[in-house]
Amino acid sequence: MQPTSLAVEGTLCVSSTKRPTEAKLGPATTESNAQSIYQLLAQQVGERSFQNWFAGKVSLKLDGNFLVVGVASPFLLTWMQKKFSSPIYATAVACIGSAAEYRFEVNPELAGQENNNSAKNELAETDADHSTGSTTSTTEPKPERERLEQNQSRKQAPYKGRRFSDLSSFVTGKSNQLAFMATQQASDQPGALYNPLFIHGGVGVGKTHLLEGFYRKVRQQYPSLQVVFLTAESFGNYFSKALQERSLPGFRQRFRNVDVLIIDDIDFFESKRMFQEELLHTIKHLESHGRQLVFSSDRHPRLLTKMSEELTTRFLSGLVCRMESPETELRLEIARQRALKLKTRITEGALEYVARRFTNNVRELEGAINCLQTYQVMTNQKITTSMARQILADLERDCIRIIKLDDIKQIVCNTFGVSEADLKSSRRARNISQPRMLAMFLARKLTQAAYSEIGDFFGGRNHSTVMFAEKQVRKWLENHSSIQVALQEWPTEEILESLEQQLLAS
Repeated sequence: MQPTSLAVEGTLCVSSTKRPTEAKLGPATTESNAQSIYQLLAQQVGERSFQNWFAGKVSLKLDGNFLVVGVASPFLLTWMQKKFSSPIYATAVACIGSAAEYRFEVNPELAGQENNNSAKNELAETDADHSTGSTTSTTEPKPERERLEQNQSRKQAPYKGRRFSDLSSFVTGKSNQLAFMATQQASDQPGALYNPLFIHGGVGVGKTHLLEGFYRKVRQQYPSLQVVFLTAESFGNYFSKALQERSLPGFRQRFRNVDVLIIDDIDFFESKRMFQEELLHTIKHLESHGRQLVFSSDRHPRLLTKMSEELTTRFLSGLVCRMESPETELRLEIARQRALKLKTRITEGALEYVARRFTNNVRELEGAINCLQTYQVMTNQKITTSMARQILADLERDCIRIIKLDDIKQIVCNTFGVSEADLKSSRRARNISQPRMLAMFLARKLTQAAYSEIGDFFGGRNHSTVMFAEKQVRKWLENHSSIQVALQEWPTEEILESLEQQLLAS
């Protein structure tokens, strides 16, 4: 029953000093080893519950006056806290004494003890420091395929770095088909097609998966090419460090001598003029040498209103692909694939329930399947629709984003480039009145605020003004009208979708 690993300090931690309802145990045993802690806990919860929920599934350790319980996921943490707080506290008292306390910590490494490690035979990829940026160059380790060819008789060492998603595991549907096909074709001939390739969409729709798949495919097919994959934030951090250390020539040599440059979350550069200027010169240099560029963002380049015009036009000069929120059929297929990968015993009805309920993005959908997998492993029961509804009730509530009127005001101002004072003013110019009406429409749709409250927030207007704005936006949607953003006309439906995605992600 002794654990295979101890808990590490996690980012999610719950501690408690709740007193148990049952009588406390005997004197403190501060020198108890791990085995005795597990035995004491088994006595408290019962052998059956211990085998189902603790044996080989959690870690226990003493940390001062705390008994630290390591669990594999936030879902399991919540479940343990509800079901076993009293016996865990009693165990802590038995080990430490009357001053004992306990806390839960999330340790993702424990999840690997429950499932087969499907990544054992994956191709190892390089990883540049602890950020999400990954680079390959002449000074870094050779691709894994080359090492295998040169060292066939040498046993491969276990790989602990970042593993990149593969395009073959990407589930396609109407909402992402164009972006997927463009990624496939551009990665076949880097620099020859769709350069730059710009992929945009809301949070959790698969943009990073496609960029990682692009990186991985190029590395496999063209091992001699120098490929860089990193986030925009990492690029900015490297640039800032180069400025501080007065090593800009080295920074520029690193990023301007590559064959493929892939940057995720390019919207991070909004309002950061120095970063934009450096990126622009990097893009110019790489394009002039026929090198491949791939970017992702949460919005279309034209909706990045705080990006320089020259940089925006560079993004637009290649192929811009939009990824929409996954449709019902795609969500169901993603749920099936996730359950299959995790070997989850689950009914088709339960999968359909998950696909219907978790509609915002793929991450929430996969998180729901992960929760069901955890429960199925712990109880050894096949997941039915009714069980899924009960297990995921808390997760559904957690996934609800509470949006405030101030959030809407901020997103609308940023998108349309108007000030808060303009939005709340009595000005009726089209570039002011349209964003104001969209803000009121979103306030009615995404908040519980009454007409009068919304009107008061947006400049002390009465409820009839808000009702008129709501009616007007609905008319724009029905007539497929356009709205001007950054000197360009955009379909109202597309603008609203972009604003909603930003609000849900903020």
